[in-house]
Amino acid sequence: MDTKATELDFETLKKILDNSHDEIYVTNAAGIVIYVNNVCEKHYGVKATEIIGKKSREISEKKYWGPRISPIAIDKKMSITLEQKTCTGKTLLTTATPVFDAQGDIELIIENSRDVTESEGIKHELEKSIQLLKRYKKEVAVLRKLETNIPDFICQCHKMEALLELVNRIAPIDSTVLLLGESGSGKGHMAKYIHNHSPRKDGPFITVNCASIPSELMEAEMFGYSKGAFTGANAKGNIGLIELANEGTLFLDEIAELSPRMQAKLLQVLHENQYFKVGGREVQKVNCRVIAATNRNLQEMIRKGDFREDLYYRLNIFELVLPPLRERKEEIIPLAQYILAKFNKKYKLEREFSQKCYELFEQYSWPGNVREMENIIERLTVVTQAKIIDEQDLPQSFHTNANHSLPPVLALTNRPLSLDGAVSDVEKNLITQAYEKLGSSYEVAKFLDISQSKASRLIRKYLPSETSE
Repeated sequence: MDTKATELDFETLKKILDNSHDEIYVTNAAGIVIYVNNVCEKHYGVKATEIIGKKSREISEKKYWGPRISPIAIDKKMSITLEQKTCTGKTLLTTATPVFDAQGDIELIIENSRDVTESEGIKHELEKSIQLLKRYKKEVAVLRKLETNIPDFICQCHKMEALLELVNRIAPIDSTVLLLGESGSGKGHMAKYIHNHSPRKDGPFITVNCASIPSELMEAEMFGYSKGAFTGANAKGNIGLIELANEGTLFLDEIAELSPRMQAKLLQVLHENQYFKVGGREVQKVNCRVIAATNRNLQEMIRKGDFREDLYYRLNIFELVLPPLRERKEEIIPLAQYILAKFNKKYKLEREFSQKCYELFEQYSWPGNVREMENIIERLTVVTQAKIIDEQDLPQSFHTNANHSLPPVLALTNRPLSLDGAVSDVEKNLITQAYEKLGSSYEVAKFLDISQSKASRLIRKYLPSETSE
């Protein structure tokens, strides 16, 4: 091998160093700069010829960069790496390495500097993104808590006590639940209650109103779609509501409104815990609890062919029927008080209901259930100007509702009656009709404005077959 051909002359070596991406800066033991490559012009805005031959202290006084690193390397007699800032706004990562002679004295200090300005920008943006992500996670946690932060059920009747006893046994079991009941009876509230008392309480609670999403969009909304699945699809695809509910609870409200196609796809999810995105070929796994709700008769829909029987049985592992408000008379007043307190706090008011209002509340049939009560009380809280909300503030339906009036007293017979006999007949008719309508001596006493002991005595007198209270 021709050794001369492989030797580097000064010009070749200088050419190599001047075309290096990193800056190379060399000082001798006397602190004089003996070499710096052309990268220094990019870092400090000065040419190499303006630096070579000058003392490092003289260069540092011009504040081309800082802090100085070579004195530290000389003092420590070892390689040192620091981050430096230049007069042109660059960020350099510089390593100063001492070179020793045969006697162990420092002969040279070689500094290698790399421009990390862009990396610093990326690092800064990454730190900002990490902080933003932490903030978003915190906000999501707060919103999730607000979404599922519900009060326990007001439970003052046997039906609700029995129902909640069953719910508290079902909630920890990770199985599907079907909630049945009239519109406004609290099915959504019950779904959140089950979620909050389940092992998935720290996971997401995703509500899907099956009646509010058009059938042609439901599949994409529920399962998401892949890139290019259809015209106008997001270039990166989109995740679906089922994926959002992973490790949590998926609440399918108005389940009876699902199309036959969606019923079949939902059945696959319940059976296999997997699905395909719209336009996708990759199997998506999901782990979520499904709670479904409807106010319709699913068995009647099955007979008509409008709802899949196999899906019904898959959903109906645990069936809970929420009683309407009219069957929970004992809870009407406590519920009204709770709702009024909620809106008083929301609107910073101090409204109260009169006793007559409470009486009309108890006599009203509440066809819209708890939702109707909330809407009416919110309106009354805001619109009523007086502190006391009285009977005349209530909607007309409360005054004309058939449930709050007794049938008229039966007409007197044509036969001659003494005054005492006529009074006795009227008393008997009143007591009989009141008891048949109200069902307790307490309610009869309150309606007829008599003592409960007198009401009980008259009920025993005219209705001896009834058990006294």
